[in-house]
Parts: sequence; structure tokens; C-alpha cells
Amino acid sequence: MKFKRGVIEFQFNWLFVLIIGAVILIMFSGIIIRQKNISETSKNVMLLNNLDAVFSGSESSKGTVNIVKIPETRMEFRCNRYSVGRLSKQLDVMNVFPPSVLEGSSLISMTLDFSMPYRIANLVYLTSPQYRYIFVGSDNAAEIESMMPNETFSEAFSTIGQVRYDGERKSRLVFFDDFINDGSSLPLNLNDYARLQDNDITALNVRGSLESGTIEFFRKQQDRFVKIGESGYIGRESLLGAVFSDNPEIYSCVMGNVFEKTGIVTRIYRGKIERIRDAYSGSNERCSALIESVYSLENIDQILSASSSFSQSNVNKMIAASKSLQSQNKQAQLQSCAVIY
Repeated sequence: MKFKRGVIEFQFNWLFVLIIGAVILIMFSGIIIRQKNISETSKNVMLLNNLDAVFSGSESSKGTVNIVKIPETRMEFRCNRYSVGRLSKQLDVMNVFPPSVLEGSSLISMTLDFSMPYRIANLVYLTSPQYRYIFVGSDNAAEIESMMPNETFSEAFSTIGQVRYDGERKSRLVFFDDFINDGSSLPLNLNDYARLQDNDITALNVRGSLESGTIEFFRKQQDRFVKIGESGYIGRESLLGAVFSDNPEIYSCVMGNVFEKTGIVTRIYRGKIERIRDAYSGSNERCSALIESVYSLENIDQILSASSSFSQSNVNKMIAASKSLQSQNKQAQLQSCAVIY
């Protein structure tokens, strides 16, 4: 009996050791996982803050191109917001045109000025070296391609038959002159692109001039292009934004912000015109004769009205009023009178 009791005690001791060992392992595993999550969260927080600084710096200086090295990561963009992992950050009033997803260890940002006709804001364009931008069509295709940063992989072709897969991980095809239709199959020379995931190949169809028109957004679905939305554009800078943004909702959201900013800036210039009118009114100055022509409020009010929302009809109104206001300002300069902007 003593022998049996000793065996039982020995087995119990081993069972106790195993249980305690398992508890310790679980404890340490939990600590390691928790520390890993904390480390990952800290890295993402630091990355979000760094990106915020990059966006802010890019927006404040026009005509610049920056290459930013970052930890290997995946960023997702939505309307006025971007996220890394489970963390997200508001873009606030920044006018950033990004693809819906960016992956890799470096970013390319470019900034251009948007004016209508006075300066409204800087537009920030965001991409990564993984993208290849292919422009197909007339001279307009080559002109928009020439606006791309030298640091990006971009090419212009006169016909779709000249395009060949060049080993890129992601492709953005920009068609002019109606080279693409909803549901159209991939051209035979693009069959090599079938090896890429559907989300890695997107297309944009441009219908119109470089001043304004309609743009259609497409995404590859197996061996076909499927239309996912459409919008409008106003000027080359806006059209270039659609080249960088593969998501019609993100693009329209950013343009909505630009139009809102246009309304804010236009109110300031309207106030300036009113002050000029008041200063010249009732005076014997030569410039007082220009109050109802050069200093008319009609065109500035048209721009202000059109800035209420981003739509094709408002785009057309804004372009027409902007050209007329530009003529008014030129007349003021020729007459050596107070300029509008």
C-alpha cells in the first residue's frame, strides 16, 4: 500500500508540474502576444503621425515631389480618412488624391497648384513605386503623362496594341478617345495581365478635353473591365487626380473638398471687389467708370454659386465664369486700376 501511495504521489507531482508549466507558458505567451500587439500599435501610431507630417508638408509647398521611406506596410484610404492596421486618422481639409490601397516600403507624393482663376489650394497626389501608369490615346494622353513625376513608372502610347506587360505589380491604364467600354474584354496583348489580381489592375476612360469632361472608372474582373463609377473633372490638375485615385468615391470626395475650399476663397475675393467698388463709387477717378464692367459681381457670384457642390453642370459654370473673371482682371491691369486678384 505504501508503494501504491508513493506512485500516486509521484504521478500527482508530475501532473502538478505539468499544470504549473502550462500556466506559465500560457502566461508568457500572452505577455509576448500583448507586447507584440503593443509594438505593432506603436509602430502604426508613429507611421500615421509621420504620414500626417508628410501630407501637411506636401500641401504647404507646391511643385514638389517627395519620396518617403516607410516600414513595409499596407495603407487603406477612404473619404477624408486613411488607416494602417486597426488605426485610422482623419485627413482633415487636405486635398490628397491616393489609390484606395497602398502597399510597400516607400511613397511618392507630388503637389500641384489648383487655381480658378485665383489660387484655391495645393493638390497632393500619392502613389508608390509598385504602380505602372499607362496612358493610351491622342496628344492629350502624352500631355497628361508629361505631368507625372519622373520618379513614377509611366509611359504614353498612341495605340493599345503597343502596350506590353512589363512585370509591374500594379497597373493603372488611362484611356483617351474611347478605347474602353463597359464590360469590354482585355485586348489580346494585355492577356499577360491576367496573372495579376483583379484589384491590381484598374482603368480610367477620359471623354472630353483637358479642360473638362467625363471620366469613367473601371476595375478588372477576370478577363474584362467592369465600370465601377463615373465623375467629372475641371482642368488638368483635377484630371490628374483621377489618374492617381482608382476609387470614384475617393476622387469625388476630394473634389468636393476642393469645391468647398473654392467657395471659402471666393467669398474673400468677392469682399475685395465690393471694397474696390465702394472706394471708386462717387469719386472722380478714371477707374470709377469701370465699376459696372470690370468690377461687376456677376462672374464672382457665378463661381460662388457653382462651388456649392461638385457636379458636371457646376464645373461648366465655374469654367465659364472663371474665364470671364480673368478677362475682368486683365482689363483692370491694362487700365492701371486695382486688380481683383
